[in-house]
Amino acid sequence: MPEQYHFKTEWQFRAPMDRVWTVLLDIQNYPAWWKNFRRVRLVRGDGKSVGSIIECEVRGSLPYSLSYQLEVLEAARPTHILLRSTGDLVGSGRWEFSQTSPGATQAVYYWDVATTNPILNLVAPLARGALARNHQRVMANGYDALRPFVESTATL
Repeated sequence: MPEQYHFKTEWQFRAPMDRVWTVLLDIQNYPAWWKNFRRVRLVRGDGKSVGSIIECEVRGSLPYSLSYQLEVLEAARPTHILLRSTGDLVGSGRWEFSQTSPGATQAVYYWDVATTNPILNLVAPLARGALARNHQRVMANGYDALRPFVESTATL
């Protein structure tokens, strides 16, 4: 039976919402700075507009990679984007962006997915904590790498 996961990640940036949207949703460039993204390929669209499809391969600190496809279901620049995931992770992701003070933005990611890998589902009851920590580490790596890009004063 697929194991369900519900994650919420909150990131704070000293940058306007539109800049956070632009840099954070430049998903095809993730492998250049986010070490956990091994491969990203735009199948259709730009990755930010409805109907876009993105293939991803991600590897955390545990000895396995996850391959999944994201489809953009809803996008309202610069406030939110809703994604459907298929492949090794089935479910949805949603980025929500809000201005917390002048020139500061909060980005919140909701990742509600189930694993389809039979081995992961078999070990999940025993390894749930390790799998959750792995996700948290992947997201922390992304924030640490992304923050300088978002908060730089250089234009894109």
